[in-house]
Amino acid sequence: MHQTRTQLPLFAASHAMNHIYQLVTPVVLPEITQEYGLLTAEILLWSFVLSYSLLPAVSGYLSRFFSRRILLTAGFTTTALSFLAVGLTGNVTLLAVLFFIAGVGGSTYHPFGSPTLAEANPTSRGQTLGLHQTGGAIGSIAGPFITGILVYALGWRPAVMLLAVPGFLLAVMLSRSIRTEQLSEESTQPEKSKFRFRDLKAYVPSMIFIVAAFIYVFGLRGMDNIANEYFRIGRGIGIIEASLLFSMLKVAGLFSAPICGRLSDKFGRKTVLITLVFVESLSLFAITFSPDWLLVVPCIAFGFASFGLLAVGEALLVDVTPEKWRPTIFGINLTVSFSPQIFLVPLLFGLAETASFASGLLLLSALMPLSIPLLLVIKTKPPWR
Repeated sequence: MHQTRTQLPLFAASHAMNHIYQLVTPVVLPEITQEYGLLTAEILLWSFVLSYSLLPAVSGYLSRFFSRRILLTAGFTTTALSFLAVGLTGNVTLLAVLFFIAGVGGSTYHPFGSPTLAEANPTSRGQTLGLHQTGGAIGSIAGPFITGILVYALGWRPAVMLLAVPGFLLAVMLSRSIRTEQLSEESTQPEKSKFRFRDLKAYVPSMIFIVAAFIYVFGLRGMDNIANEYFRIGRGIGIIEASLLFSMLKVAGLFSAPICGRLSDKFGRKTVLITLVFVESLSLFAITFSPDWLLVVPCIAFGFASFGLLAVGEALLVDVTPEKWRPTIFGINLTVSFSPQIFLVPLLFGLAETASFASGLLLLSALMPLSIPLLLVIKTKPPWR
């Protein structure tokens, strides 16, 4: 596994591309809304969100039978092929199926990237996962803006097709670069990784964290799916400016993840996590009333907190999870973490139609701090050590 230390750039690039694909659908959503209507746009977004959110746990479990190299390569290939096909059809039913399949491919990265790097860097997990998270931030920053420019210049279908190309290239790089020896040992020693209910106590801290993370990611998951619609339709901002603001929600991730990860190595994961929950909640509240010319400030603060939460949360989960089940637990965590999108998409769209876009954001801001009591009770020195 130690060779993975030299592969941080590859994993960071993979993380970046995964985030670009994750945000393609929300960015092109206003164009889909104009072409098909709000209800169809909601269905297509929900199709992608459903598979992307629910299947990381399945991907993590499959690592017991297939190599991480196979799963990662197949994931990027599947997403790229799906987006290529999206640009070639106008049938709504087929579009929904293709967006769902694209989400299937996207669900394969997160269960493996962070655990692999964490296992290779046990004494600097916070900082390493922060740098890995920076790769995701780069994709989240560049992706919406690049997609917005491509949509403006070419239209949304050619833009989506063009974005499939780097996915194919990255799949080839992963296939050639990741060695089989780096894959989960569970696939070759299943008898040692068998889960026993008498060991359930060892997983209690992991389960408490997963529930807490489910709550504090409401703001991030909600904004990932509604921000561009909020900026463009709710506030009447132009496509280029709205795409830039969407990117500003992510720009602080370039430095917040490694900084917060390093701080958590020094001052403790829970202290940093609780602070970031407050910052993200307050900045989301500020987005709803800031004038257009000042929106960039709370957007950047929101991004600082959200990417910091992702990096420090992953480091804490590694700390409290037995090594032999980390890919599976990470997959479960990611499924639970992404799952709020499944009900947040119809909830936020429903509030937008009946009240306002801002009302949905205020609700998300109020719910996030409910995670703090759960974070406080997590034991950071689990019984399995």
